[in-house]
Amino acid sequence: ADGSLIPASAVILAASPRVASALLPGVPALTAMRERALPVEAACLDVALSSLPRKAGLFALGLDRPLYLSVHSASARLAPEGGALVHLMKYGPSGDAAADEAELAALLDLVQPGWQARVVEKRFLPSMIAANALVSAEEGGLAGRPGPVVPGVEGVFLAGDWVGAEGMLAEASLASGKRAAELCAAAARAQARPPLAATAQA
Repeated sequence: ADGSLIPASAVILAASPRVASALLPGVPALTAMRERALPVEAACLDVALSSLPRKAGLFALGLDRPLYLSVHSASARLAPEGGALVHLMKYGPSGDAAADEAELAALLDLVQPGWQARVVEKRFLPSMIAANALVSAEEGGLAGRPGPVVPGVEGVFLAGDWVGAEGMLAEASLASGKRAAELCAAAARAQARPPLAATAQA
């Protein structure tokens, strides 16, 4: 941000296809990755409750609508004792933020009736990136995702939920990050190694 430079023999870009392409605008492979990637967007509603109206209503998936509800505080310490944190999502926001928020609130009404009287905090995010690139059969499924090596650029590697043939979301990010780190370390070792001719003379 301040214009300073940090020299490096190898770099890992842990970023979205759009950001990676913007950082290296003259790299055709990154431009192609950016143009192919279809981000998965979601409208998100986070609700903190003083207590949960129904102990049994902890998870729901829409069969006819792309909706999701999970009481994450049921399995992780995300709320004070007795409190609850509920996350709701609608994949593919309609563009009408008020309608999307109302649809998520209606789902919460269905699963946890009476929740409105127990609200401590509520946050609605109308359009969040849930995944940086949709996995599709047309692109070859997981195997069709780009690998960590950037073709045509030495010493630049990629990591993220859109990179590599393993896993989805955080799992894909960690797997591609691990592979990118291994390749980065191998590149650094190769640069530190003396040339073969010099080794033979020694």
